[in-house]
Amino acid sequence: MPRKSKSKLALVLQLNPDGQPIAGVGSGVGLEFIKAYFPEAKNIIRIASAYFSLVGYKLGRKYVASEVQFQILVGREEGKHVQATVIDEIIADLGQCDTDLWKTVFELVERMKSGRFIIRDAREMQVPFHCKFYICDSKLIWHGSSNYSRRGLCQSAEQVSVSQDSERICLFTNWYDDVAQNAQDLLAELIKKLEDWLNLATPFEVYLKTLFLLNNLAEYPLCLGAYSPVYYQKGVIARALRQANEYGGALIIAATGLGKTVIGAEIALRLQPIGRTSLVILIAPGGVRKNWEQQLENRNVYFKFFNIDLLFRKASEESRKTTQLEKELQRANDNTVIIIDEAHFYRNELLREQSKRGKSLVYERIVPAVKAGAKILLLTATAYGTDYLNLNSLLYLLPHRFYKPNLLEEQIPWEIIDAEEFSRLPIVTILGLPHVLQMARNRGDIDTNGRTFIQFGDERRYLPKSLKLYSLRYRLFLQPELQAAFDRRCFDQAFKSPYKRFDDDKMAICESAIDTVYNSSLTHWLSSPIAMAYSIEQNLATLSYCEQTEDSSQLTLNLWEESATDIHNQEHRSFNLDTQNRSHKTWMYLSLEERRNTLIPLLERLRQSNYTDDKFLKLQNIIQEHCLDIRGKVIIFVKRYLTAQYLVSMLERTFSGTLRIGCTVETDESNPRLKAGLQRFEILKQFSPRSHNYNASTEYNVLICTDADGVGVNLQDADTVVNYDPPEGADELFQRAGRVLRMTANSERVVQFYTLVPLIIDQTDSRSRVQNDICKRFTRIAHRHDKSKRILGSGVISEEEQSEITIDSDLDVEQLTRDSKFLTDIGGLGAESMLSHIAVLEQYRSRAEELPEYLLSARNYSKPQPRIFVLLKYESKDFPILFNLSSKKLEKQDELAILDLIACIESEPCAAIQAAEIEKIANQAARAWCDFENISVDRVSKICGLYLVPFDKTVEINRLLDNTSNYEK
Repeated sequence: MPRKSKSKLALVLQLNPDGQPIAGVGSGVGLEFIKAYFPEAKNIIRIASAYFSLVGYKLGRKYVASEVQFQILVGREEGKHVQATVIDEIIADLGQCDTDLWKTVFELVERMKSGRFIIRDAREMQVPFHCKFYICDSKLIWHGSSNYSRRGLCQSAEQVSVSQDSERICLFTNWYDDVAQNAQDLLAELIKKLEDWLNLATPFEVYLKTLFLLNNLAEYPLCLGAYSPVYYQKGVIARALRQANEYGGALIIAATGLGKTVIGAEIALRLQPIGRTSLVILIAPGGVRKNWEQQLENRNVYFKFFNIDLLFRKASEESRKTTQLEKELQRANDNTVIIIDEAHFYRNELLREQSKRGKSLVYERIVPAVKAGAKILLLTATAYGTDYLNLNSLLYLLPHRFYKPNLLEEQIPWEIIDAEEFSRLPIVTILGLPHVLQMARNRGDIDTNGRTFIQFGDERRYLPKSLKLYSLRYRLFLQPELQAAFDRRCFDQAFKSPYKRFDDDKMAICESAIDTVYNSSLTHWLSSPIAMAYSIEQNLATLSYCEQTEDSSQLTLNLWEESATDIHNQEHRSFNLDTQNRSHKTWMYLSLEERRNTLIPLLERLRQSNYTDDKFLKLQNIIQEHCLDIRGKVIIFVKRYLTAQYLVSMLERTFSGTLRIGCTVETDESNPRLKAGLQRFEILKQFSPRSHNYNASTEYNVLICTDADGVGVNLQDADTVVNYDPPEGADELFQRAGRVLRMTANSERVVQFYTLVPLIIDQTDSRSRVQNDICKRFTRIAHRHDKSKRILGSGVISEEEQSEITIDSDLDVEQLTRDSKFLTDIGGLGAESMLSHIAVLEQYRSRAEELPEYLLSARNYSKPQPRIFVLLKYESKDFPILFNLSSKKLEKQDELAILDLIACIESEPCAAIQAAEIEKIANQAARAWCDFENISVDRVSKICGLYLVPFDKTVEINRLLDNTSNYEK
């Protein structure tokens, strides 16, 4: 903001023959009278003023003999309502940045202690102080409008006149003494506050004060139904608000169950411009809509909801919601806030554009809206799915940063080349389970059984006591026969499709070829017999390249009917005989005749069900144990709709009359599909009624669903999750786990995660191509899981047959930071750092609230150059700055890097640096910032200053200081 020029009324003085002023008007008139008459005082100077400031005292003290007593009487200025106390007004001068005050304050405290300075507050006495006056030894008085402050003495245009009339002086003196006798004595309180400042704070107190101010949130009134943010959410909210104000947006990665909706709703509330109409465009999955509506509506936030998949669609008359969303984004401005929940849905958009697959509709809509001034908030629990480009895809949605190549300024997107860099980006905040637990422990939130709890108002909630991870091996159905068929290339397409992927190791997009038919068929085999049967049907409905003729469709039908008529008359046939719809959209490698000879017998066996599905038997045992033996609930995740229907049929047959099976997939005209959203939501509520506050007449014991219901849904009535089919990305894996890995009132809750893994991966026969490919699939899943699990703070699959994680003892932040391989993976030191700072704040919050208003300190540190950290306040906002004393320049550092630099333990000692020097260089840094920002220095306050002194340089610095006689400006 540019400085505001101030015109000053020229000073006009009327002088007596001796050259002393007897009357005057204009800026600085009060100081002229002080210079002329304070030196004449021998005993007492009485001052009646509406304001008193330390800078004002400094201006006058050098004209007063040391033995003279100051008596200050502060009253209410006529016609004005003064809100701040006298003490607060005086102490506020310690934060000004234009004048060095340490020596002045030191001398003032000495005067106070020796009885040479008395200050009293007469404001509550309702005494008007329209006329301010100064009495020197009852010999002369000058009066007028000049207060004893810098503004009154030097800046404001005032009028003053002097009188030596003894009768008038006597009247004013008697009035002064009468009022002062009944006024409030401020001496003791003022001495205490000034001595606290003189004696310096500890480095830890400066660090704690900074944490408190940067992360503290004012309380906002909420309607019934809106949840107030808890302590671990407040730090994330405060950081996101500063990110939004400084960079225009923020990316928050918070483990499932930690309250992203409350975090996002609070940010939306606090981003609303005061006194201006604003709109929140909320883009989220339909399953979380009600949660968002509850939190936003009860905060009186105006918003419009749009389903997350609309950004992928083209606008048309048939897609009215897409058209409406597009229009809202086109109208976006600086009064608009865009919130995208589960933002990982857009993780592949950058790959789409960079691999020339076409323009991203997501980017074409969101990026211009952000450039138009809209603030954007991205929320997800799983930023990493398959590769690091997922992260850059999300970063691209944020406002682009300024870059100056060759002195030309341009905007470029945020991007990273490794995970450590991602975790340190100033626009990213990561909140994991271990961080929350560590904060709770630091607060002392541990019950009598030693369990760490999270305090939500009056309620205690607990993360599960432990996670039990099981890796169950099963035999693939018809393994020898189908393995031979895959290896004979019965499932290969004739020509592989071009494919581009991002390689984390090369940090580049790599071109390769992919056999989509082969991969799809392999996925069906790993899923269920019915899915494999359908895959074979597709296969046999597709010709090879050499068989493509004008009569190819009839040829396919004839060959199919010749050997498959009996199969399709089986009782369990699921599909109509429609070769046009069933066939693959690509030619096959082998001729239909070659494939038919191998696959028709296998299809016959699959339809007759004369095989053992060991995978289902493993699931049956899990359900028997957790649903019947211990009366729990089980969630089963599948990748194929057919498999979902297969499991419904098999489980209802197996547990007929004893268990209720819910499923989010239905069959329509022999084709499986997802049920409608409202139907699925009703099933989820009947499966997990307590987590939805739903009164269900009957409940499901088992839920079969796809990853469409693996996002943003509370299902913690269940304690068991089964990965029946393996996911593709790490995000799917963690989202599945997140349905149950949430806080509840049960301190003894144990959660189980089962992952079904085919025994074929343990075989050592590397000559089988399909065996190697299945091994690669599960290795890739494990690799992606390891890269992403830092976000959650724990794994959800195990390479061992069984493992257990005791959350309170095993999810240790310090150990993860120092010892874990995750330092090079997602979340790294940057994520750890921010949450560790917030943990410190929560541990010492009550102490932080009681710290003095202004703090100065010094500490030794390991860097080679001396620096000073200063926390400035300008227009009610806090600005942490760093000033290099060697270069005499400000250093551009983000908030997190500065917090890392000043962080210290409670027992950190002060460096042996003179307090006056700390104040002097803190003011120097503040003025440099004001010059850089083109802000008037009198509009800025310094809250904290911490001198960072290189080790072994303290003696050298103090030697230089000893040779400097003047510490003040």
